[in-house]
Amino acid sequence: MELLIPGLLLVALMVYASTRIKRVAAEAFEPEAIETDNFTLEKPEGFLNKINRDPSLAFEAYSQDMGTGEASEFRAARIEIRIYEQRNLDYATGAIRESAKVTSEINEIIDERKYHIIEAETVEKGIRFRELYKLAVKDRHIFELKIIVLDETNDEISRKIDTIFNSFVLK
Repeated sequence: MELLIPGLLLVALMVYASTRIKRVAAEAFEPEAIETDNFTLEKPEGFLNKINRDPSLAFEAYSQDMGTGEASEFRAARIEIRIYEQRNLDYATGAIRESAKVTSEINEIIDERKYHIIEAETVEKGIRFRELYKLAVKDRHIFELKIIVLDETNDEISRKIDTIFNSFVLK
């Protein structure tokens, strides 16, 4: 009997902590507007903004969804924003051409700023990926949005990728 009350208190505390952890984890995958001094981006539901990211990246996120079958160890989509300081657009596009098979390139103007859009294909561990790039110049720096998506994804992931890609703009 003397252990019953402390035991019940411990169980109640564990249930509370577990519920709180689950709630916080679910909130991390909620949609949010990412705004920095240099760019804005809409992160849709189901993507997690990594806090302890690679220091060479200005932003990094990944999808909650995983691939299926042979691609089950890969995230359905990953997002990276990298800033190349004191570089030109030829440097950044050359690096992309060396690392992936470019399938299309176009230019787009948004709010009087020119963006260079590249779509490419890569293979990692036998799994095919599409890479979508959106590059722009600001203050002699190249800003590169890179979205890596499993080649075979569902329509929901594709819509979320479109949201991310279209919302990325430099200030």
